[in-house]
Amino acid sequence: MSNLPDQTLIRSAARKLAISGAQEISVITELRSQGHDPELVRMAIEQAQLRLKAANAWGPSGSSREKWFFTRDGLEQASHPLVAQLHADVIAQGDFTQVVDLTAGLGSDSAAFIEAGLGTTSVEQEVRTAELLAANLPNAQVIVGDCTEFDEHKWEPETTAIFVDPARRTGTRSPDGSRALPERDPQRWSPPLTFVTDLADTFSVFMKAAPAFTPPEGWASFIVSLDGSLIEIFTTNAARGTYAVMIDSHNESAHVIAREEETEHSIFSAPKARGENLLDEGKGFLYELDPAITRAELSLQVADELGLTPVGEKGLWLYGLESLSMNGARSYQIHDTFDVKDIKARTHHTPGIALKTKDGRREIKDLRKECGKPDHNEWAVVILGSGSSEKAVLVRRAS
Repeated sequence: MSNLPDQTLIRSAARKLAISGAQEISVITELRSQGHDPELVRMAIEQAQLRLKAANAWGPSGSSREKWFFTRDGLEQASHPLVAQLHADVIAQGDFTQVVDLTAGLGSDSAAFIEAGLGTTSVEQEVRTAELLAANLPNAQVIVGDCTEFDEHKWEPETTAIFVDPARRTGTRSPDGSRALPERDPQRWSPPLTFVTDLADTFSVFMKAAPAFTPPEGWASFIVSLDGSLIEIFTTNAARGTYAVMIDSHNESAHVIAREEETEHSIFSAPKARGENLLDEGKGFLYELDPAITRAELSLQVADELGLTPVGEKGLWLYGLESLSMNGARSYQIHDTFDVKDIKARTHHTPGIALKTKDGRREIKDLRKECGKPDHNEWAVVILGSGSSEKAVLVRRAS
């Protein structure tokens, strides 16, 4: 497009910026001296920087998007390519031939739909973003407009899936100006939740939302983590059930655990006394569950399947005497259990320790000060419970 820098100029800017000690102003001056339009030079510099940021965030899975045009907000909001692929895989399991992406942005999800062989229509309200979207996805039909003006009569409900990723941020930035604040009221999302649920009266709707969101009754929930961090809940009225989906970007793989609906599981069930007693003896192994498992309330189901015992208050940890290799958990060998007040004496021999306090109520900064040890990747102190049930467990990462 004539009002976008060409790929050659962006690559040239990227190469010059990558030179050790290169200053942005000197790169701009050099490119302008070659006769390039000053505005296109500015844009090329920005695109080179954003592409580097995307490459760092997405790794090899983003190779199909390496020549894309980005905006800073658009890159921040775009689905990771592997997560977008999950969205497309779920939709492709239905009898759909096309997808209408009502909140396309720069096109990360739309790209995955196209790659899955689905006819894709991408709707974007912001004109400049829509221009970049069209450049990124020349094979998509791009519509510039407000998604809430969606014309239902143009689409066949039996063969058309609707995808929506509502904007969940206000226009208000945090005090340091870094990013917009999250909007917790679904009716203040763009589009609002009622618009989405009204569409679901006619169409199969697939929606991306924040992990804390509770889907409408009867909708399937795919609770998604990426490299151990909980990132979203993907929900649809076209399926049922609850699923923990753990995506590993390093291996470009995903592991899925489905809830067994016939069994009621609660992460607040009391742990077995046998497990707690053995834990007191400083024997065995602790398994730190992926947050997708705990958010899906599958801790007890996983424990039952593997013969492990839940410990602590929040279902974040399982205990066992034997070392197991399992998807969705990190394994640690127990070396000691003690009262938290003794943390300095009981960790003096370690080169450093990680502090894991999500199951308790202790502040990491206070514990760090008490133990006087730096952070570490191999050794850790796990705080389980609180009050009279509080335990500190010294563990070492199992191979």
